[in-house]
Amino acid sequence: MSSTLAPSTPTNRRLAGTTAFAVNGTAISVIEFAWDPAVFENSTMTSLSGVDGFDQKPVAPYISGKFRDTGANSVTSFTGLTNATVVVLLANGKQIVGHNLWYVGRPGVNGADAGFDFRFEGTAGTIMEIGASS
Repeated sequence: MSSTLAPSTPTNRRLAGTTAFAVNGTAISVIEFAWDPAVFENSTMTSLSGVDGFDQKPVAPYISGKFRDTGANSVTSFTGLTNATVVVLLANGKQIVGHNLWYVGRPGVNGADAGFDFRFEGTAGTIMEIGASS
């Protein structure tokens, strides 16, 4: 079976992997990360007579994961961040940008891989996905 690519067919189909990560303009080595722009969470409400409907509760959008502790950054400084800008360049060409985020939790550095956890949270509209098709 032979086929040819249309002129508009992307040849770079990389969806995940290599990522660039910066906090307040400083590049940080990132081991893994996740992000969630949601500002509401829906839950189904049931009773003994069936499904009654759903409820909706506010949640904080976040960017979280694990950074690598290198000589170029201060782990202690992350715990004091309360107005951070986080920029993530994804392998698929999109950007995730968070403004006015605060650091949540404790870093807990792992001696085996020099990794430490991070989680930045914000309010509605503080985390944007740029470059996605609508």
